[in-house]
Amino acid sequence: MRSRKVLYIILIVGLAIFIVSFAIGRPWWQALLFSVGFLLVAAIVSSPGLLIPEGLLGGRPFDRRFPGRPPIGKPTEAADKTDKAVFLERMDSELAEFSAQSEATTEDIHWMTEYTRVMKGVGELVHEVHESVRSKDRVKELRAFREVTKELPRLISQFEGIPELAIPEKRKAIKQQTQGLDLYLAACSDFIEALERSDGELAGQAAIQINKALNLLDVMDKSQLM
Repeated sequence: MRSRKVLYIILIVGLAIFIVSFAIGRPWWQALLFSVGFLLVAAIVSSPGLLIPEGLLGGRPFDRRFPGRPPIGKPTEAADKTDKAVFLERMDSELAEFSAQSEATTEDIHWMTEYTRVMKGVGELVHEVHESVRSKDRVKELRAFREVTKELPRLISQFEGIPELAIPEKRKAIKQQTQGLDLYLAACSDFIEALERSDGELAGQAAIQINKALNLLDVMDKSQLM
């Protein structure tokens, strides 16, 4: 309400400037220019929300949220989180949304719970590899890739052990992810060999295969691929 009252005062003053300027013999366009100039100065020196009342923006001046764009001056919560943390939260959120669906059966929820558990494990490995590559630290890279070759076979076995999903439209995505897991494991093994032998050509081929695997797995934003 305070912003709305201030707006009215500013508009009245601007109108008064126009009338007085016109009355003392100024051309109408010049009087209008003075009035508009006053309003612009008021907009610059006043606090946010002065010329656009809070009531018109749901009580939050200049805080209109646009899809994919954070509010000005307010960093998103994800800004302080790692890519891995964001991925893990997304998986938990998808599980919660799926479980809340009225048509989801007990079997469906059990399947989704197991699927989420395994994919979170895969995602942790993938993001650790990604962070090691970004660091350009060869020791970290080797450690991360070796961790994949050690832990991923167990996760693949668990993934394949999940009962077949009763939802037909999800089966194609599951089949692609199964292929992605196998491809990612093979590519990481090749990358280890490339690092140990300093083989740039093999490393390039392995990186291409890793990207293909990640496209199938869908555990990382496409813009983050190597």
